[in-house]
Amino acid sequence: MYCHNGKTDLYKIESWAEKMQTIKTDFLIIGCGIAGLSTALGASPYGEVIVISKDRPDLCNSTLAQGGIAAAVGKNDSPEEHTRDTLIAGVGICEEKTVEILTEEAPKVIDRLIELGTSFDRTKSGELALGREGAHSLARVIHRGDDTGAAIWETLFRKVQEQKVHFQTETRAEVLLVEEGHCYGVLVRNFEGVQRILARSVVLATGGIGEIYGRTTNSLLSTGEGLALAWKAGAVLSDLEFVQFHPTALATEENPLFLISEAVRGEGAVLVTEERERFMPSYHPRADLAPRDVVTRAIVSEQKKGHQIYLDASSLGHHFELRFPNIYAKIQSLGLDPRKDLLPITPAAHFSMGGIRTDSFGRTNIQGLYACGECANTGVHGANRLASNSLLEGLVFGKRVAQTLVESLKEKSLRTFDFPDQGIAQDAMTLDIPEVTKPLDINDPRVDTLQKLMWSSVGIIRDEPGLEKAYRELCQLEKEVSPSEGELQNMILVAKMITSSALNRMESRGSHYRLDYPEVDPAWQLKHLSLRRHSA
Repeated sequence: MYCHNGKTDLYKIESWAEKMQTIKTDFLIIGCGIAGLSTALGASPYGEVIVISKDRPDLCNSTLAQGGIAAAVGKNDSPEEHTRDTLIAGVGICEEKTVEILTEEAPKVIDRLIELGTSFDRTKSGELALGREGAHSLARVIHRGDDTGAAIWETLFRKVQEQKVHFQTETRAEVLLVEEGHCYGVLVRNFEGVQRILARSVVLATGGIGEIYGRTTNSLLSTGEGLALAWKAGAVLSDLEFVQFHPTALATEENPLFLISEAVRGEGAVLVTEERERFMPSYHPRADLAPRDVVTRAIVSEQKKGHQIYLDASSLGHHFELRFPNIYAKIQSLGLDPRKDLLPITPAAHFSMGGIRTDSFGRTNIQGLYACGECANTGVHGANRLASNSLLEGLVFGKRVAQTLVESLKEKSLRTFDFPDQGIAQDAMTLDIPEVTKPLDINDPRVDTLQKLMWSSVGIIRDEPGLEKAYRELCQLEKEVSPSEGELQNMILVAKMITSSALNRMESRGSHYRLDYPEVDPAWQLKHLSLRRHSA
């Protein structure tokens, strides 16, 4: 933004802002992973839908999901059992009624995906093949090899295109437009400049926050911008202290790190030290299939003893290549053979249980603004997500958001902001939108500083001195970022909110572990830490 002596030069803002295009639509969806596509598919027969994405649609986290999607479709399984496992993994923070919605809808979701054309692996007798993953009491993970997320995403993307949904790629949401507690659209930026999209309803489906950590399995696009957008608009965020670290990413220098699915352990692989000694049986009755937070902390504990940690999948033999072809190819490309070699692994930031607080239909505290998928906090994951419940969440609650959008269609009309004279130029000035922005450079030293700080002090094991130091350093880092560096600003904002929440939850629960408060405190049962920006 142009400034002279601290005063905004409105004339120069008008000179570029007046060129902005205004687009109107019924439904605007920010994000094109499985949650966003599920919403688009459900809403598109009833109104015009625009979906925007920061990059190519297929570069979302959903396409990286390997293990599968959990659903109680087995003969000895039931939604009640699925609910029980989810609640146990969530360690007293899950919303039970919402979990029941998730698990009861799961078999219907699988039926619908098959109807739409998704092909899942099957047994010789033709039944769905079911895998076993951590913290599940039995096998209930439906999959297609080791690229289940991509299989589901491709099905949804194809169907959404048939519905003539409008996609705007390489388009970044800059700010949500909110007036008197109602969200009516968003300012976006793309190669054409800044555009204003007005919509009857806006849906945030922006995914996770993994890239604020030094080691992550998440897409490079997972910078937490949906959380920042929502907070700046006045939405409530909660449970941000609960960040899940997956135990088994390949220990390389890549960004993101390549995930070795939990399903590999479900097929019989085990964690070992450099001496090929197993250690998980001494940490949990379910050993290598314990909840993810338990396995991750066990690995850290063994590393502190001086051990190198590996995944031993040699017992799978040739079955490894057949069951996990993509993982096999990746490991082979590194000069390793999973049939005989130990695979070096490291924990990595994987999933955010917290997010934008919603009800079971994706409604936020701001009218007209919805959220679903990983950026939302529906309450289904609690303090620690159950394996393979993430794709399921995006599909179940994306569909429920769509139902709500359709129901509210008749109640809402498109509105413009009633700014005097200057119109959209005044809009840009009031919302502090710079004329030019710098794209995020993942190799920027400040990004490296942020990621290392979050990994070391707000990662797997935390304590008060480390969290306080991290917060101070984040505040200092924030001062080094200009208004034109919006995405980096947002990453730091989200990091500060996670750090603040971790500092305020003075107990250990699920994925949130503090050395200075190492026990689960019953007083924190079902307590949610919430954050909301209040107007001055």
